[in-house]
Amino acid sequence: MSNFIVFACMAGTAIISLVSVNKYITEGIQHAIGENRAIKIASFVIFALLGFPLSITYSVPFSITADLTADTGGGQGLAIGVLNLAIVIPQMIVSLGAGPWDALFSGGNIPAFVLAPLFALAAGVTATLKLPNLSSGSFKSSGFHFG
Repeated sequence: MSNFIVFACMAGTAIISLVSVNKYITEGIQHAIGENRAIKIASFVIFALLGFPLSITYSVPFSITADLTADTGGGQGLAIGVLNLAIVIPQMIVSLGAGPWDALFSGGNIPAFVLAPLFALAAGVTATLKLPNLSSGSFKSSGFHFG
């Protein structure tokens, strides 16, 4: 579900960016200095909505990894480190590719804002079709782990 929220928010970001750039072109620099209230409110709403999937993304994978590896004896630190690398390496690839991608489209970032919701939608559809359907009773926490 969170991928679909990200899809909707990133599509909204692309639309807001297009509207903002068009207003900048037609109304001049005063638009950027004077700020458009509708664009500002829409941006705040989108970023508030993005908080829900981001809270899940920032906490759930780490808590599930810690819970599932608590009794294996291999160490939670190693599992969390591997998970962290799986998160950081794609972020580094995106950061390194952002400059050339922007240069391809005359320095604008709107194409990236259009591509982002497409990837979020693809991730949501893939997750819906490929991940197992878990009922509320199928995952059971093994409790608190001390020691």
